[in-house]
Amino acid sequence: GGLPAAQRGAPPDGTDSEAQARRGAAREAQPTMVVQSARHFLVRVEHLGENPEPLLVANLTSALRASVGELFGDVGLGCIASTLMVKYYCVPAGYVLVRAARKHAAKVRAAITTVRVVNKRPVRLSVVHAAGSKRTASRAMLARLERALAAHERRPGHAELGLCGSTELPSAAAIGPLVASTSGRDAAGDIRRVIRDLTNAEDWRCNS
Repeated sequence: GGLPAAQRGAPPDGTDSEAQARRGAAREAQPTMVVQSARHFLVRVEHLGENPEPLLVANLTSALRASVGELFGDVGLGCIASTLMVKYYCVPAGYVLVRAARKHAAKVRAAITTVRVVNKRPVRLSVVHAAGSKRTASRAMLARLERALAAHERRPGHAELGLCGSTELPSAAAIGPLVASTSGRDAAGDIRRVIRDLTNAEDWRCNS
């Protein structure tokens, strides 16, 4: 003669639905972590003019942003600029890493290859490696820097290291005139510094 099992111990009308609504609201209020995947480009920087002077990371960043704006307008630049990052520019070897959001990777790659002038100096930028993680891109750059350093040190008298036109790893035969360092240090010292920075870097650990 008792109540049905489904009704025994049931909360007052509306209590259960109200509790569920509160739990749902609490879940929606909790912050969610959004990890945005990125694409990393290893870019070759060739100076085309005579007696080239060194460029800075800021110069390359400005040129890339300007290229994005020319190709995709202010709206495209606004979407891409916040995820565009230029790091680890090795002046003597002529390599730099560029990071962008994966969804904008094709546009950024197009912008890289259309850059013709940086800080009023004629250049050619070419993507020699693309990777989905910072670690893979760093390894690709390290391999090229170590090869360039070895070729430089094999030359009699440590001949000055320069920029070759090929996108392949530089060989001893491809080493030419040095692009001067902004700090006045020798080429080998600058390459070793970038190798050390890449090896010890932690600043791209997120979204890599």
